[in-house]
Amino acid sequence: MKLAFVLLVAVAVVSTTLAKTVPSGKKGGLPLELLSAMFGDFPMPKMSGPVKRNPRTEEATFEARINHFDPQNRDTFNFRYYMNDEYYRPGGPLFVIVGGHHRIDRAIYFMEDGHFRDVAALQGAFLATNEHRYFGDSSPTPDYSAENLRFLRTEQALFDLIEWIDYLKRDVMGDPNARVILHGFSYGGALASWARQRFPNIIDGVWASSATVRATVNFEEFTEDFGNTIRIKGSDECYNSIFRAFHTAENLLDAGRTDTVSRIFNTCDPIDADSELQVQLFLHLMVLSLEISMFEDFNIENVARVCDMLTDDQYDTPMEALGAYLQDRYDDIRDCFDLSFENFISILGDESLDAVQNQQYGLRQLNYHICTEFGYFQTAQSPYQPFGSKVTYDLFLEECAAVFGDWLSSEVLYDGVRLTNFHFGATDPRITNVLYTNGGIDPFRHVSITEYTNLLANARVTPAAFYTEDIRAISGMDSEEMLETKHMAEEYIITWLGSPISPFRK
Repeated sequence: MKLAFVLLVAVAVVSTTLAKTVPSGKKGGLPLELLSAMFGDFPMPKMSGPVKRNPRTEEATFEARINHFDPQNRDTFNFRYYMNDEYYRPGGPLFVIVGGHHRIDRAIYFMEDGHFRDVAALQGAFLATNEHRYFGDSSPTPDYSAENLRFLRTEQALFDLIEWIDYLKRDVMGDPNARVILHGFSYGGALASWARQRFPNIIDGVWASSATVRATVNFEEFTEDFGNTIRIKGSDECYNSIFRAFHTAENLLDAGRTDTVSRIFNTCDPIDADSELQVQLFLHLMVLSLEISMFEDFNIENVARVCDMLTDDQYDTPMEALGAYLQDRYDDIRDCFDLSFENFISILGDESLDAVQNQQYGLRQLNYHICTEFGYFQTAQSPYQPFGSKVTYDLFLEECAAVFGDWLSSEVLYDGVRLTNFHFGATDPRITNVLYTNGGIDPFRHVSITEYTNLLANARVTPAAFYTEDIRAISGMDSEEMLETKHMAEEYIITWLGSPISPFRK
């Protein structure tokens, strides 16, 4: 991620606040690319020149029902997909990269240059990838009002996927009996695994990387893991410095010393220490800013670079070092740090399809999906993390209601998370023919499956690997453990296509 994860993904609904602009001609916020990364986005490869798309990759659209579960509603919409028959041999399988919370343009790389593509080439597979409903140019409604977003449901997306796959087999490949292998990462990986769970007669196997299969309101493991990564890739000194910086800021705010904290962190307006919501927002934005800096371009080695600056002895206190670093890091894109709750939610309030935050980055749509089905709110109440103790999920619940309406109460959110886990089984899906892979320092492994063995299903964690590192093509930079993971994925895919291996291999 750049990170953002988050995830999402995720996950981290509040990360969108970083994109807000500030009043009175001031610059504020962060680029939308970084915000998108906070939701589990992924980096594109750095190219020395213009990116050249494979000439055999074709774009097309598929007509799907807006509501698959209402026989009286026959309204339809078109979603985009790409397909490539460069490696296809008659009788070969269909390999699908399942679209997630992003434009299809951002997934095309993995159809043309990833490990799944390489396995597809060896197996003579037909390749395809789809754009998820409501993202990019695949909107089923004229705007993204809360009323129109009601069709953004995982169950609806599953039926989009399955009906499109059936169409590809019958009408495009001309082989209704073709085997089908799915691949996905983050939410796309979860969706792929749920497709196998619900439609084992159609989906023959799934490789799911960093698949976020367990919904949760309080995702405190994220900040715990972030802190642990700082220790591993940075140092204990860096972890302790961040701990002292956040707790000093909290203590000063509790003591009414808002002028000192506001000055050090260059806030556009003084922090209102009496507003619990604004205090939480301020602290959470500090955490997100560090995440973006330390995980930018998915380069985990950035952690050590940032830590060097945070522990520089030119500063009198860790809080001053953190404030100076963040000011310097974002000096070219904001004059000050805007903390008004109105600006915090304003970017998500635009319901138009062509708003850049919606059309290019899907922020409003993703927030709706998170607020109604998944949660993943990165709180800071665990004692095993360095980012203070004040950020609770109340901040995120307030954000969901402010953006989409008072109907989206805590009861609605908690029930949505409960039903997601109930419908799909969370970390016990009772599933076969799925391989779950995760990185040992990927925070999303805590909402994925890291131990699972039954008939032709397994899970593997690659030590010291980051978010979705295993989906990239094999390279000379891969560790022995990463090579083992990638070979394992290939062997399972071959098994699902008809050649048995042991399901107990680790």
